Parts: sequence; structure tokens; C-alpha cells
Amino acid sequence: MDSANQTPAGYRRVRAGFSKSGLSNAISNVCLAALFLVALVPGIHHYETTVADIVWAVGAALMGALSLVRVPPKSVTINARTIAATAGMMMIPTFLEPSKITTGVIYDVGVAIEVVGVIFTQVARISLGRRFGLLPANRGIVESGAFRLVRHPIYSGWLILTIGYVIIYPSLANILVTVAVIPFMVWRIGQEETHLSDDASYRAYMQKVPYRILPYVL
Repeated sequence: MDSANQTPAGYRRVRAGFSKSGLSNAISNVCLAALFLVALVPGIHHYETTVADIVWAVGAALMGALSLVRVPPKSVTINARTIAATAGMMMIPTFLEPSKITTGVIYDVGVAIEVVGVIFTQVARISLGRRFGLLPANRGIVESGAFRLVRHPIYSGWLILTIGYVIIYPSLANILVTVAVIPFMVWRIGQEETHLSDDASYRAYMQKVPYRILPYVL
């Protein structure tokens, strides 16, 4: 049987023949680790908040280390749409920039929200452990930690973090960047859930945790 098949939605599924290749998995792990570690130096000052910087830096370093020992996926969806959605989610936020800074209570609220977001993101990544990736893939279903609350807690944390950042730097450009990335986030979530829904364990998990990003909201 061919290792790739075409679903009704047009997704190209690469099955075990590719994903369990030791060489392919090792190369992708090293590349992802390099991505996290290279982004660490300029990224540590991106949010301009000491506590958030420290937590972000520790989290990025941890993800770089975990990338080297990621478990190979059982299956992965690779096509122009999954690459575009992933690229949009990763690249658009890089256009967030410090602008005229708020002061007083508004600044304090922004920092507090930002810190909550970055901590929640890192907690979610730790919960995911060796099973995280960029493209939609099945590396085993995670239901513990932050995944007890929502199905995509890393996205939740990023959204909270970005809201805090925009409160601190409320420029029109930052607002537009935040709005622009949301469709890519929704698109990427849909792709991931389409892929994972082939797994009965994930379908059961969806029943237990009905919310994707925000409890009782979405």
C-alpha cells in the first residue's frame, strides 16, 4: 500500500513509512531545535518585560532541548495549506514591535496579562513534552496538564501574551498584526484537528474537552 493517501479534504497524509524513518526524524529534530535556539538571542528582548523575557528564554531553551528528542509522528499532513498556515502563524507575529508605551495602571495590567500568557504557554509546552511539532501530526494524544482545560493551550497562551503586549504597546500596526494572525491560527487548528480526528483517542478527548482555545468561550 502507498504510504500517502488522499482524504476528501485534499490533505496529503504521510504515514509511518516516512515518519518513522530515523534519519528523517533526526534531521527534523535538529532543524527545529536550531530554530528555537537561534530565535532565543533576538527574541529574549522582543517583549521588553523582564519577567516575561526570562520565562520566554527558559521556555525557548527547553523547547530547543526537547526538539532533539522528539518522538517520531505516527502520521503527518504535509501540503501547501498546512505549510502556509504554519508559516503565517510563525511569521506574522514577528512584525509586532515596541511603540509608544503605556504607563500607570494600564501598563501594569498589560504586563500582568503578558506574564500570565507566557507562563501558560510554557506550561502547555512542558505538558506536551516530546510530542510537539510544527505541522499537523499525530505523536500521541496528550490529555494532561494544560490540555485538561483546552485542546490547544499553546495557542491560548500566545493569544493572552499578545493581548498583554498590545496593551503595553497599543499601536495600530500591532493591533493589525494581532488581528491578521488569528485567521491563520484558526486555520492551523482546523488542520490539526482534521488530522488527529482519525485517531479514536482524540475523538474521545474532544468529547471530554470541548473548548479549543478559551474555556466556556471557544
